[in-house]
Amino acid sequence: MARLRGLSLLATVGLVVGVTGCTAATPVSSAQVADLHRQAQEALARWDAAVAAGAGGSGFVLVGESTLMVGDDWGPNIDGGNAKMAWGAGLFAAANELPAEEPPAGKIQWPDGTTSAVPVISALTALTDMKAAGLSPCPTCTPLQITGARLMTATFQSSRGPVLAPAWEFSLKDTDVKLDQVAVGTKFAAPPVPTTNDQQVAQPWVGPPPQSATVDASGITLTVTVVGAPDPGDKPCGADYTAEAVESDTAVVVIVYEHRNTLPAACSLVGAFRTVAVTLAKPLGSRTLIDLQAQPVSVTAGQ
Repeated sequence: MARLRGLSLLATVGLVVGVTGCTAATPVSSAQVADLHRQAQEALARWDAAVAAGAGGSGFVLVGESTLMVGDDWGPNIDGGNAKMAWGAGLFAAANELPAEEPPAGKIQWPDGTTSAVPVISALTALTDMKAAGLSPCPTCTPLQITGARLMTATFQSSRGPVLAPAWEFSLKDTDVKLDQVAVGTKFAAPPVPTTNDQQVAQPWVGPPPQSATVDASGITLTVTVVGAPDPGDKPCGADYTAEAVESDTAVVVIVYEHRNTLPAACSLVGAFRTVAVTLAKPLGSRTLIDLQAQPVSVTAGQ
């Protein structure tokens, strides 16, 4: 899901895809709000269950890509289109034998400079994880040939912001591009995305999902970033946003509401970063911000 959030963000911000007429949002009833709260409670229950099943560990909750591309150009000796699609499909083949032994324990470094000891998986296990992360089947693609692996560190996005973590860097045949696969043995696996989506979240008054957030020094105020209307609600095609939090002992769901300008106008479907603050009932602490599908969202400390 994190990968999809990132792709959706790139496809939405700053891209004009058409022109439409802005109309008034459907009035919100108490029953609709109650149903949205039910969805939030279900997401929290799924997260709580996943935490209980995977109790312990380093507290490293991965948000975003588990595999990072190192290098900007595949080069002239490889079909870049095939390479990109093969990566997305998880199509890899080891040209040489990869280490199956687990290295000594490593560490992750959090944004505040503190560290946590973590077990490190083998290169062979990391390759298995990289294959399993493939989301887009490509029956006609040629697998990428892995020619070597070395253990290093790389920066990955986590529920607590950017984290420096152990990674296996895989070299590929016929290109200088390398792939860094997270190698932390105790990373927390978020619950899978539900196979069916509740149609209630598609209602006009439901705002966009959180992309990221910051938390103040008290831990009480979350400022959530969403992709919304470029202008505020007092302008044609504009919108204002409010939010509320639904909380459990392990996670927080922030529900964003959109309040659109009701004046008819020709509106370009272009997104912009907007922020909305919400006050929690208690400090965020070690809890994770999640969306309505129980997927983690990155939270960093505000300035």
